[in-house]
Order: sequence, then C-alpha cells, then structure tokens
Amino acid sequence: MMPVSLSKYLREKRVSVAMTQQQAGKMLGYEKSQFLSNLERGTSKPPLEVLKRMCEVYKISREEMRARYVEDVVREAESKALQRWST
Repeated sequence: MMPVSLSKYLREKRVSVAMTQQQAGKMLGYEKSQFLSNLERGTSKPPLEVLKRMCEVYKISREEMRARYVEDVVREAESKALQRWST
C-alpha cells in the first residue's frame, strides 16, 4: 500500500480536528484559505515553519510531522530520479 501524500495527510489532519480551511488558515496566520487549499491539493509545498506551526494547530507531534515530511521528500526525489534515468 502506497503511503498517503503529504498534501492528503495535511488535509486529513485538519479535518480530524474539525477545522475548515478558513479556520486553520487564520490560526496559521493567513487571511485567505487559498494558501491551505494549495497545500492540500499539492499545488504548492509547505514551508517548514508552517509545518511546525501545523503541529500545534492540528495536534500532531513534531516527530510524526517530520517523518511524513521526510517520507514525502524522499518519494518525490525517487520519482524524479527514476524519470531522469528512463529518459
């Protein structure tokens, strides 16, 4: 079974604490929910400082968030390397 992407993981964690994108965005210091929407759709990558703040807002341990972040970065790097190798 393939691990859940970081973007989907972030959405699941937000939903698990019963927050809308608007509510979570405001707690993270953003006026509009577009920022979180982009992160949760995977169209942009979250800055590390935002991931650290999400730990508090979403009630996630830093260790769990770090593990998910590293897993996502490794998976993305592996995918890019395999694509380059195939060309």
